[in-house]
Amino acid sequence: MKQLLSYLSFTCFLLFLLLFPKTAAGYAKAGLMLWFNTLLPSMLPFMIFSGLLIKTGFLEKLLSFTRPFWKKAFGLTPLGGYGLLMGIFCGYPMGGKTAADLYRNRRISRQEACYLLTFSNHPGPAFLSSYLCTELLHREDLILPAYGILYLSSFLTSVLFRPFYSFSKDSAKDTKRKEASSAFSWGEALDTSIMDSFLSITKLGGYIILFSLFQGILQLLPWIPADLKCLLLGITEITTGTAAIAQQNWKLSLTFPLVLAFTASGGICIAFQTKSMLGETDLPLAPYLKGKLCTFLITLTLGILFVKIFKVII
Repeated sequence: MKQLLSYLSFTCFLLFLLLFPKTAAGYAKAGLMLWFNTLLPSMLPFMIFSGLLIKTGFLEKLLSFTRPFWKKAFGLTPLGGYGLLMGIFCGYPMGGKTAADLYRNRRISRQEACYLLTFSNHPGPAFLSSYLCTELLHREDLILPAYGILYLSSFLTSVLFRPFYSFSKDSAKDTKRKEASSAFSWGEALDTSIMDSFLSITKLGGYIILFSLFQGILQLLPWIPADLKCLLLGITEITTGTAAIAQQNWKLSLTFPLVLAFTASGGICIAFQTKSMLGETDLPLAPYLKGKLCTFLITLTLGILFVKIFKVII
């Protein structure tokens, strides 16, 4: 079945490129511009800086005093907490990439990395406030509720998955961490971080272009109802998916929970991007997928409850 799906996907993409070259070029260009104008300048510096901090071992000293907070609030080590912060402030898929980098550099255990994958990948704050609430929904008053619902759903997801991933607060010792200062000078760490970051950001660009083409294929299928097509776009890629949902003539009381839930899930495109970030490790994608499904359901529920209780949406 997996091989059959691969052949069908390859055939669809090939036919789309051959039969609709102008349309395909337009969608590919849109994906490329999204990567070049948004992802590259906003994420690449954080990738380089994060890789430098991890490889030089500076993070251990910087975060050592935060151990009690991370242990009580999220059941994490301080370095695991750093992975969560990168996921929150840098956006998809930095949470998964940072978890993989920490594990690959023996800063956290495999169990903690898998636990992080269930809830550390988040949409960036700018995506929520500027794009989702202001540009799509035209409701700046929903920015704070959107933050609250998404981050609360992520926290509840961490609570649900915490019992399944047991690791001690000294799990970093169990990974036999090497002292980065003995393995990397600052110059070597910077060079390695730059190369690793450019490789990762290039992979992300490739996935964005491929899924932009896939969206073009979906738009050309006339037998799919418009409402269902919007939902499929939301499952596939959150930027165009949420835009398609916002453009429908649905009540905002339905649109708001839906766009939040799809944003929290990340979509299939982000799942593939996260999988590519795990490529050089033995970390499975299953914890991420389970966590995102759970986050989707919790976010949808919280969004509906918000609408029903506060009645602030027409």
